[in-house]
Amino acid sequence: MTTPELTETTADGDSFAGPYDPELKEAGQLTSPTWELELFLSGAFVFATFQLPGLIEALFRRLQPHASDTSGVVLFTIALYAKAIAFTLIATFMMHLIARGYWVALLGVQSVFPRGIKWEEAKIGPIARDLYRQKIPDLGRAIARLDNFCSLVFSAGLLIVILFVYSTMMGGSLAAIAYLLALAFNHGQKISGFFWPLMALFVFIPLSATLIDKKYGETMSRESRGYRVISGMLRFAYAINLMRLLGPMMWTIITNVGRTRAIALLYVALGALIMLSAVDRLVQGDRLSMNSYDFFAASRDHGVRYQYYENQREEGETYSRVPSIQSDIIRDPYVKLFVPFSPPRHNAAVARTCPTLKPLQDRGVSIGADPFLDDSLVMPVLACLTKIHAVTLDGAPQPSVSFAFYEHPGTGLKGMIAYIPVDSLPHGRHVISVLQVPPAELPTDSAALAKASWRQPLVIPFWR
Repeated sequence: MTTPELTETTADGDSFAGPYDPELKEAGQLTSPTWELELFLSGAFVFATFQLPGLIEALFRRLQPHASDTSGVVLFTIALYAKAIAFTLIATFMMHLIARGYWVALLGVQSVFPRGIKWEEAKIGPIARDLYRQKIPDLGRAIARLDNFCSLVFSAGLLIVILFVYSTMMGGSLAAIAYLLALAFNHGQKISGFFWPLMALFVFIPLSATLIDKKYGETMSRESRGYRVISGMLRFAYAINLMRLLGPMMWTIITNVGRTRAIALLYVALGALIMLSAVDRLVQGDRLSMNSYDFFAASRDHGVRYQYYENQREEGETYSRVPSIQSDIIRDPYVKLFVPFSPPRHNAAVARTCPTLKPLQDRGVSIGADPFLDDSLVMPVLACLTKIHAVTLDGAPQPSVSFAFYEHPGTGLKGMIAYIPVDSLPHGRHVISVLQVPPAELPTDSAALAKASWRQPLVIPFWR
């Protein structure tokens, strides 16, 4: 159905072109001038955006194993917001596409039956007829309302996307500034000690200026120092909050829908999207699932996890804290045991277990390949890592087994590899156990420390 341009005349005699549908114009209703473009964009984006969550998850899993504690939090937050953006786009364009499709269907019905519903032909009782005539809007009104809803959904969805993008960019910028400050004053460590004060200052200036303006703005003289200070703070807030970009759309919606309702809907939408992103992260991390297995459970000593075996892992999947061997059935003379290096945990564990050791590298951005270091520096660190993980074979310690630094060719994970001789073992089931690396912050309660899950070794069975 086309939307021809009709020439209208104002009360002053001026003519202008109006994008009106003839039938809706006759019915006293107007169509949105952007409906064709909206429908085209929704159809294109709804299919394109379905790929975004998977791409974001893959990128996060690729980068997360290399992050430290603070950068890991920043990376997780950015991934969470990026997924929220993706889900916003999917929900917005899907809802808009469906609503616009229904809107087009209503237009088609009206073009065929311009008189609308013939209630005298409805084969229903008088009470039902009166109720339906009162509750069911006529076609023109339904089309106009749905048209306004579609345009508002399209605008509000893009507004939420811009807010998420802006929040992600600002969080990343503050994290970069905090990193530079930590690099200048604290050798690149304790980034959170700089990040959170910057975040607090970023929130405090706009919030305090807004509250003071609402309470005392009417009583301030334009020539007073207080007025100039608050005006400067609000100018700063205007600049950092992108009001030049967001203001026309946001304040138009707020002032027409109602501030309380608009803000409430915005916060509900933002909270729901963040919650959806968090749930998706838990599902992708295998931390949330539906359980209907009454007599099935994970067992440390009597279970076989496919994640332990390189030949059973999903291609390109990163298992950042799971050690692995080449296969569950070993035909080689050696078992190749790979233990991923977790920067937040291993850095703290080595410093706690072997306090005399110094870091092999400085934190921060590194350009070029890692330099080769002397064995006098490397060997004590590898010996400490071997001590931390305490590898055993069939319950027996392996003093002859030592770690070597290794970068996994498939995932890029950095870690330690050990070659355990097994050619003399008899046929049957055998077990390699690897002690887990403790978290950076240990619990202070002795009971909690004794029951900590990381104190139990990971058991990797294999068969000869």
